[in-house]
This record gives sequence, structure tokens and C-alpha cells, in this order.
Amino acid sequence: MKKFACITLDMEPDYGDPEKRIRLLEHSEYRERYISIIAKYNVKVTMFTVTNLFERYGVIFKSMATRIPLEYAIHSHTHNPLNACKLDEIQNAKRAYSEFTGKPPLGYRAPIGQIDKAGLGYLLDHDFVYDASVYPSIRPGKFGYFNLHMPNIPFRVTRADGKSLIELPFTSIETIRIVFALSYVKLLGWRAYALLLKLFGLPNYALALSHPHDFYFANIPNNVVTGVEKFALSRNSAKAFDYFERMIQFLAEQNYQFVFISELIKEIAPQPMPHIAWEQWK
Repeated sequence: MKKFACITLDMEPDYGDPEKRIRLLEHSEYRERYISIIAKYNVKVTMFTVTNLFERYGVIFKSMATRIPLEYAIHSHTHNPLNACKLDEIQNAKRAYSEFTGKPPLGYRAPIGQIDKAGLGYLLDHDFVYDASVYPSIRPGKFGYFNLHMPNIPFRVTRADGKSLIELPFTSIETIRIVFALSYVKLLGWRAYALLLKLFGLPNYALALSHPHDFYFANIPNNVVTGVEKFALSRNSAKAFDYFERMIQFLAEQNYQFVFISELIKEIAPQPMPHIAWEQWK
């Protein structure tokens, strides 16, 4: 069976930064390091973008797209987890995306995975082809989730009126359901994380997750994040780019083919996959 991997970047303001900057874009050292890793392995990046950033950073986005294979998808309009998939948020995001790219969006990813039944309904109403918001894992806290009942592979959400979309969950290590994300690699360290990958593996369709702040969280000045969360996000911050490269190396060594999410959707859409009725969504 073919194996496909998608490198995804959630383009959003640096977490905990009161200035709401994105240093991955503003600091050439960070930006060039990221671009060099992507170019070295000739991988493709699907960038889930907070659409109100198009006005501020659009020139940089377009410049990056001339240097690495880059496609856009939506990561809400304002990145407010309290308004992650409300109707106005989706409508504003769709409008801004279409104005910037000149075409309708295919996919949506809600901030911190905060998708719900109503939000999925709005995505269906607005003809989105896929959503990529579900963490099939566990996270405690205010914006936490307990989604071990969700598949760790793509599945289709169908509605009684005949409309449907494909849900691409955040890929997790099989069995233990630790998310395949740079933040978790940093938290555990590559040696421990690589051992878990070796023992349990990934599904044949894998999405690798990263955020700009993952690459330099410990260097964000005046960060308002505190306590255990700050410790977790700061851990191994100096090794972030190296760990990101190792994630890509692992996928390459496991014979994954690197594709855009749009290409993955074309590959899997005709194939049978699990179905969940929108009416029964929990």
C-alpha cells in the first residue's frame, strides 16, 4: 500500500507573544533555516494560515512560495479558540482566502482542534472538501479533548442531505496516540520519540504538525505563558530545527511520498474509508 506524508505548518502568531509577531517570517535566520530543510528533502508544505495574516504577511508568503512547494489552507480568520468554527469566522476566512489566492478554499483547520458539530455543518454548507481539526488523542485543560474514539486515519463525515467532507485527523503514533508533532518531539526528546515510532509506527497517511513558535519558543521575549505549559513548550527549543529535520528524515526512510494535502485528498477520495454521520457527531 502506498504511503503518503504531508508536512503541515499552522501559520499563526507566536503563542504567548503579547506583540502577536511571527518570528519565523520576520527573522531571516529562522525563515532561511526552515526553507533550507524543506528544500533539502524536496518536500511539500501545506500551510494552514490564519487568514487575517494575508494583509500583513502576504508578500512574505508569496516570496516563500517561489522557493519551496507551498499551498495554502485555512486556519480560521482570527485564531480565537473561543470562536474557532463559528459561522462568521468561517465566512470571513473563506472570503479573505479567496481574495488572496483567487480561488475557493479546500480545507479548514480549527485553532487547537476546536471543531464541533455546528462548525462541521458550516464547513459542509460552504462546500469545504476537507477538515483537519480532530486530534485523535487526549489533552487536558481548558481547550482539551478526549478523542480516543476517533479514527487515526482519514474518514468521511456525511450528512443526511448528501453533503460530505473528508476529515484528516492529526496523525498520532499508533496504539499510544501521541501526536506526530514537533511540540511532542521536543517534549520527549528525539531518542525517546524515535523509539516510540519504531515500536508502534505511524499510519500510511501521515500529517506532520508544526507551528512557527515550535522552532524558537524559549526565545520569545515577554512571553505570557507560565508554569508547566511554558516548561513543556520551551523544552529542547534549541534543537527544534534539528528535530524537525529528523521527523522528515524518518518519513523518507519509511518510504513515505511527500505530497500536498490537496494531492492526498485526490488520492484517497475514491477509496473506501470509515464514515461518521454528522448527525451523530460527538
